[in-house]
Amino acid sequence: MSAACSEIIWLRGLLTELGLSQAQSTPLHADNTSAIQIASNPVYHERTKHIEVDCHSIRDAYNRRVINLPHVSTSIQIADIFTKTLPRQRHNFLLGKLMLVDSPASI
Repeated sequence: MSAACSEIIWLRGLLTELGLSQAQSTPLHADNTSAIQIASNPVYHERTKHIEVDCHSIRDAYNRRVINLPHVSTSIQIADIFTKTLPRQRHNFLLGKLMLVDSPASI
């Protein structure tokens, strides 16, 4: 989330310099509800005592309304194809979402 947030901030700055300012916040989709709650809730908890600087930068961007943090269900998380071993049916489903299909071999 931290790397994606940094990219969003950089891209929004670039677009602003080009004269294309954004009125709405940019969605940063995440499937980790705990990370979303930690980033969006400024209340100190014992379990968040050792949060790194990355979380504070995400929280700052969230509070400034640069980003919003919508939840993505694990069932439609497309990144799973790159990070997990999947059954064939799930793999093919995600390939379809990425619009990756085998092209027929030409003779």
